[in-house]
Amino acid sequence: MSFNRAFNQALIMMRLNRNYTSLAYSLFNRGSKFKQKFIDIQYYLSKRRYLCTYVEKENNYAYHIVATDNLGSTVNRTVTNISNEHELTTFLDRNWRNSNSTDIANAFKAASQYCKDHQINLSDTRFDSLVDGLMDHCENLTDTELLELLRCLSEYPRCDSYLAHNFHDVWSCLDDMCCWRIPKRNVETLITFADMWYKWQMAKYSDFIYEILDNLAKKTDKLTKEQLLHLFFLFNVSRRRQVHFEYEYAIEKYINEMTVDQMAVIALGYFKTKSKIKLLPISQAMIKGVTNSCKDIHEISLTAIMKTLRFSQPPKVLNDIQTMLEKLYPELDRFSNVCCLHIALILTAVVTPNYNILNKVSEILFKDIKTIRLKEIERILNVLSMFNYHPKTVPRLYEKAFEELHKDYRSSEIARHPRPFLSALHYLSLQEIYSYSYLDNILDAEYINLSFGKSAKSVPRELFSLDCSIDIDCPDYKGNRLPPHLKYKAAKWLTDFIPSPDQWTNVTLADRLFIAAIEVVKKIVKNEDFIFLHHVLPHFQSGVIVVCKNIETDQFVKPKGFENYILGDIMVPFNDGSLKWYAIMVVGYNNTIKETSIPLGHMLMKERQLKKIGYTPRMVIWNQFLPLTAKEKERYISSMLL
Repeated sequence: MSFNRAFNQALIMMRLNRNYTSLAYSLFNRGSKFKQKFIDIQYYLSKRRYLCTYVEKENNYAYHIVATDNLGSTVNRTVTNISNEHELTTFLDRNWRNSNSTDIANAFKAASQYCKDHQINLSDTRFDSLVDGLMDHCENLTDTELLELLRCLSEYPRCDSYLAHNFHDVWSCLDDMCCWRIPKRNVETLITFADMWYKWQMAKYSDFIYEILDNLAKKTDKLTKEQLLHLFFLFNVSRRRQVHFEYEYAIEKYINEMTVDQMAVIALGYFKTKSKIKLLPISQAMIKGVTNSCKDIHEISLTAIMKTLRFSQPPKVLNDIQTMLEKLYPELDRFSNVCCLHIALILTAVVTPNYNILNKVSEILFKDIKTIRLKEIERILNVLSMFNYHPKTVPRLYEKAFEELHKDYRSSEIARHPRPFLSALHYLSLQEIYSYSYLDNILDAEYINLSFGKSAKSVPRELFSLDCSIDIDCPDYKGNRLPPHLKYKAAKWLTDFIPSPDQWTNVTLADRLFIAAIEVVKKIVKNEDFIFLHHVLPHFQSGVIVVCKNIETDQFVKPKGFENYILGDIMVPFNDGSLKWYAIMVVGYNNTIKETSIPLGHMLMKERQLKKIGYTPRMVIWNQFLPLTAKEKERYISSMLL
């Protein structure tokens, strides 16, 4: 078996939670050069459920908020329990296909306690006959029997996978029964059955949950606040479709009547289905709720609301968010690391730094850096590098994070999570911090294929940026690099077309700004041939305007020396000592801190790297340039080209 095939099969088996031990050993004993990188795959697979701990805690907390008393906590048994293994085997070995639905439901109840005590699940072959009988008679189950059976089955030990032998037949059969009866049930009954699917931990796979969310979208004007809360909880645990606008419109009517914990349930429904909040009153109510409850809000509720606000990127509530953060600042010490991180991350959505929050959160994470996840390290680096902020920690948090990534106990986590690891390296590169050993690892062709895929479309921007930055910041690096053909194709996917006035595609505001800058530069240099438009730094999405001036004559001349470069190359300007090269960067609205002219971290990196390879970088910043008259715009850019 090839390494690629073996590794892919290991991943498939991980997803199905099946036995992977023998495959993992056969994979790693083949002497692959990737043995050290993926040596912990067995640990990864065996700890898969551990990775979901926080999600389960979050869901249980949310369920506690919306739970009602219409479900019993235990099965109402009217049958005699099985007491030993021989009795279980004999009992299950009957011909249940000749029985009836009531007896079959009672049989599952009779066996449940013994199976629970001895960790016997439904995939055991002794259940084959009973499951066959259920398949034959399930349509005859009454609503009460169906609910009792779902409650009973939730007490059985979990199977290894939702596709496990017998188990898939049982839950999919009962799922069909629930779906077929939707038109005959009222909302409360539907919610009662949906709760049972959640308790069985099968809400994620159930078509019944999907169907009731779709079906009740037509009746949102008749739903109560409590029913809407329950349905948003189901959006959260199902995660199979986005929140309908009808639900959002209904929530708008009740949002100001909700507690901050109830708002958190609504927030989870949005975030887990990747739905943005589209109605401003909902965002405003959540922010107000957090602001008024900052001294006693639960950290899970706060984290849920922070995540949703960040994902929704509400542009009209910047001042409200800043007020909320000021109120939260004194409370940061009582929150968990994850909660503090999400408070800081909301700054990336409003693109406005709060330096008190950044400094405090950095200090909190700095103290616990040995225990926080790689994901948290990557995210705090994201925030800090965006605003080019250096928190007051000793040593600097950037250096501390760099050291932490090289700790031996991080190797298994790095192997499990290649994407956040790659992003962390990218954010460190914005501060000119590179690890040659890690660059050599992540730029290995086989590692790229295994982690991200073989297509040029799948090459992450962060990986492409790191490879390009090597030519500028790491001249002594001798390790692996992206293959030239892959780099060229990846550059096509990762760079934008240089905009022009006659382009047939839609012209964005950023394009208009770029075109306006080009037109002004043309007037200044007085010859269109004296302008070179290209991605001289291909790892940045937008191109630059390059002009060249003869130092001796102080006249603009035609740029030359780019003939041998192709897209994806770092285009170093030709210079014999008589030329001065200008690279005009057009900095749009999304590349500055909101309501300021301060560029974001990646633009500062672009400026630094342009200077390093021989250009004189100049920034045309949108809110300085656009308000000017035609003559003022010409003077504005002319002053940069002296």
